[in-house]
Amino acid sequence: MTACLLVAAVPGGAQVRLPQDELDLQVRSSVVQGSGARAFGMGGAFLARADDATAASWNPAGLSYLRRPEISAVWSRATLDSRVKDASTHALLKSDVRVGQWPDFISGAWPFEFGSLRGAGQISYQRVVSFTNTRTIKSGEDKRIEATTRGGFDVLAFGTGLQVSRGLRLGAAYNHWFNGYDQSLSRKTPAVNSDQTVNFELSGWNLHFGLLWSPNEKLNLGASAKTSFTSSVRMRRNRIDFGDATTPDTTNAFARDDVRLRLPGAVGVGLSWRPQNTLTLSLDYTRSFWSDSRIDNFFTLRACRANEQPQDCAPLLDQDFYPSLPYPTLDDRNQRDTEELRAGAEQVVFFRRVKWPLRVGAFADKQYFNSARGGPPSFTGLTAGTGLILGSMLVDVAYVLEWGRYSLLDNQLETPDPQPPDVVVRAHRLYVSAIYRFGGRH
Repeated sequence: MTACLLVAAVPGGAQVRLPQDELDLQVRSSVVQGSGARAFGMGGAFLARADDATAASWNPAGLSYLRRPEISAVWSRATLDSRVKDASTHALLKSDVRVGQWPDFISGAWPFEFGSLRGAGQISYQRVVSFTNTRTIKSGEDKRIEATTRGGFDVLAFGTGLQVSRGLRLGAAYNHWFNGYDQSLSRKTPAVNSDQTVNFELSGWNLHFGLLWSPNEKLNLGASAKTSFTSSVRMRRNRIDFGDATTPDTTNAFARDDVRLRLPGAVGVGLSWRPQNTLTLSLDYTRSFWSDSRIDNFFTLRACRANEQPQDCAPLLDQDFYPSLPYPTLDDRNQRDTEELRAGAEQVVFFRRVKWPLRVGAFADKQYFNSARGGPPSFTGLTAGTGLILGSMLVDVAYVLEWGRYSLLDNQLETPDPQPPDVVVRAHRLYVSAIYRFGGRH
């Protein structure tokens, strides 16, 4: 999730197009609630089934199921291929390929009893939004952007879940958000030849609440809510524009520590049904309030003119500085709440003394931006996963395939087009989880 393309509101009600660098580095995807190969193998439908070490990232009430101390880790790898095609001829106009991998989740949990209450506490790290990737954008033979980004929006969570009655479980987590990203970009076109860097550091906190209710042994109903919050951000930009034999190179740099980023709250509900002891069916609906998300004091850097010093070409109020914009679209006319509908199944097969879980899932994610065809597009996905139990060690893997199509709005194009091009997106994600439970066999 990085800054997207845009027409931005500026003082006095005027509108101005952001530089092409911002347009090219758009990102298209919603943000999923949690982590873990078991959950994503079931399509991410885990709000009412969160009963393992990743519970704090989905529904902290699920921590109350833990009966032994355990540690866990999740690793993720993702590729995204986005292609802009002519709407009539389907000719390729631009390609955008990203590849990245990162540690996604690490936790330690321990059960406890307090009088008649039973539950568990957990400390966990999660990379909620990853920016770690290498990215190549090509337009024809003479336009190329290469970007390398490291980091992400990370969360250190302190959570607990309690079983307060036979059928009711409650949970809560305090989330400390930190880190950010560093990006290095090289842009080579006939008009621009530049190297640019961005450093984006944030800090903030929010709360996560969860509830699980089991009216009977086969059915779980779950609910989850995350609060919105405003984080403090320090943002730094640098750029070098390369001249030719007659024009010298120029540099520009600027930083602000009063940037503020408001990230959205989210609510979700789910149900999980076990018609048989070895079969689990789950269904979730989640809504994230991205229409309320904004970034204040955002700025861009223009190329300095020859012999102009950086202090003389700082961001201008009416051209390069934006007091308040929606995030991440940076377009007041083009940001919506996201909705996720997810379904999954897990069948446990017994082979002699081995338990072998098989998982499948599907989902539809409504995006936070509009398509020229009207309204926000919805991306579709299929998932599959499995696992292996080796004594006290549980190892799970999951594969996620997601695809979608939308048409670019006029304000997303370098030049207006009466028949705007289509963007075809295909993403692949792989998750690997390991959980070790102390104190005997699983």
